[in-house]
Amino acid sequence: MAERKTVLGIVGSPNPKGRTHQLVTAALHGASNAGAPTELIQLSQFVVAACKDCLPYVCKNTKKCKYEDAAFEYLSQKILNCGALILGAPVYWWDTSGLVRYLMLKMFRVFAFSSPSDGLPAFGIAIAGGSGNGLVSGLRPLYHFFQVMKMRVLEPVPATRFNFNEAQLRAGELGVQIAGMAETRRPFNGREELWELYDALPYIGLNRAAERHLLASLAAINTAGELGNEVLSGLAKSDALAAAGQTRAALLETTRVYEAGIKAYDRKHENKPH
Repeated sequence: MAERKTVLGIVGSPNPKGRTHQLVTAALHGASNAGAPTELIQLSQFVVAACKDCLPYVCKNTKKCKYEDAAFEYLSQKILNCGALILGAPVYWWDTSGLVRYLMLKMFRVFAFSSPSDGLPAFGIAIAGGSGNGLVSGLRPLYHFFQVMKMRVLEPVPATRFNFNEAQLRAGELGVQIAGMAETRRPFNGREELWELYDALPYIGLNRAAERHLLASLAAINTAGELGNEVLSGLAKSDALAAAGQTRAALLETTRVYEAGIKAYDRKHENKPH
């Protein structure tokens, strides 16, 4: 009987015990409970050097960086030989971390043309910290990476402190699902199948207004008992304004709900032990 392939979790945060680590760990626990071997890598321990964009462009043929980069060599081989990938990243200023960005860019440079990860099961997790801003835009670089590398993805997990418990549960459920997918890699039958999968993903296609609305909704849902009906009705009012084409007015209403939700959440949790 063939040995089962490992589900690999990569934590793209410099904080070894932070929320990114907790979410990736939750996903790996799900995979482990489903019978898959798992491995966790803390990216801060394997920092990839910046791509030098050197010419002549030979690495796409040699499948190896021209410059010695032990971290990239280690990580790239881990990714290419795993059964499934779970990539988690914190959100910094509406974007992913530099640790993740350097890895992705060098993977593009060396492997994008040959597509050795075609069909590799994967999903991404992004955790937007204090404000929650960027919970979707921080996911897009991860899913752009997956798409260029032709990985067969599951839905993303956008996480904030407001929906953190729910995000942990969802990460665990997706971990169970990806454990089964790790058994047999299914390369794509042409770019059309690839594009169809990625175009159908939730969250990724949201514009800035819709992302803000999602964030306000998460803050409101988790503090509903603390907010009055007038504040909560602001989400419906925002929807009505958006439908009428009054985008700025809709955003202002969404922001009002978001800011009230933030204050209520902080009040609710200020006396809880950490």
